[in-house]
Amino acid sequence: MTTRPHVQTCVIPAGLYTIGDDALAISRPAHQIDFAGGHISVTAITNGDFHHFIAADGYTTERYWTQIGWRWQKNRQESQPAFWDESRFNHALQPVVGVTWYEAVAFANWLQELTGQPWQLPSEAAWEIATRPNPTDQQTTDQPNRPAPKQMNTAEQGIGRPWAAIGRGQVSWCGGRDLLGNIWEWTASRWGRNWQSLDYPYPYQPDDGREDLSGSHARVMRGGSWFDPLKAANASNRGRYLPGSRGSNIGFRLFHPQ
Repeated sequence: MTTRPHVQTCVIPAGLYTIGDDALAISRPAHQIDFAGGHISVTAITNGDFHHFIAADGYTTERYWTQIGWRWQKNRQESQPAFWDESRFNHALQPVVGVTWYEAVAFANWLQELTGQPWQLPSEAAWEIATRPNPTDQQTTDQPNRPAPKQMNTAEQGIGRPWAAIGRGQVSWCGGRDLLGNIWEWTASRWGRNWQSLDYPYPYQPDDGREDLSGSHARVMRGGSWFDPLKAANASNRGRYLPGSRGSNIGFRLFHPQ
C-alpha cells in the first residue's frame, strides 16, 4: 500500500484582492485581481512529506514530470534532493530543500494521481494573496505585511538553516505559516525565457502564458529565506531562479483550486 503525506490546507476565498507594490520596481504596479479562490498548504512540503515521493519511485516515473523536467532527470539520474543526507537540512519536520522546480512539479503531479485532488504549485498571485495583510482589515491593508523580525527566519537571525519545527513562525490571515523567511518557495508562474529577462511583469495576467508549465523558463519564487536579508521577506517581492537549479534555501508548498 502506497503511503502518502497529509497536506493540511487553509482556504483563500474567491474575491477581489490587491497584489503588487509600487515601492518595488519588479512588483509594480499595485493592482486588483479577481481571484477564483482555492486551498493553499498551511506549511511548505517537509522532508517527511517528500520521503513518500521517493519511496513511490517518483524519480523514475516519467508521467509525473514535465517534458523538459524528465529530460533534466534523465541527464542527472537523481534519486533524492540535494542536501538530503546533510544534518542541517534533513530533519523530517524541516521543509524539503535542494529541489528544482521540476521536482516540485513532479511531486504535485504524483500527489494529484495518488489522492485524486488537483494538487499543483501555487501561482505567484495565489501565494501573494495568502501572504499579504487580511484584505478585510482596512487598517492592515494599507500597511506592508511585516511580521515581527523574530517571527521570520532570515539571515539576521543567524540560524543558518531552515527551522526544524515547521510552522513555528508567523501565521498569515488565511492560516498559512512561514510564508515569509525560512525558505524561498517555487511557484508555477513563469518569470521569463531566462533569469535576466522579465517577460511576465505585473500587472498579473493569468491568461498570457505565465502559468504554462511547459518549457525551461525561469520561474518565480517567493518569500525570502534563512540565507537572505530581512528585506527579501516581503509579500510582494518577486524572486526567480532557473527551473533546473537547486538551493539549500529553496523548497515549495502546494495549492489546489476550489
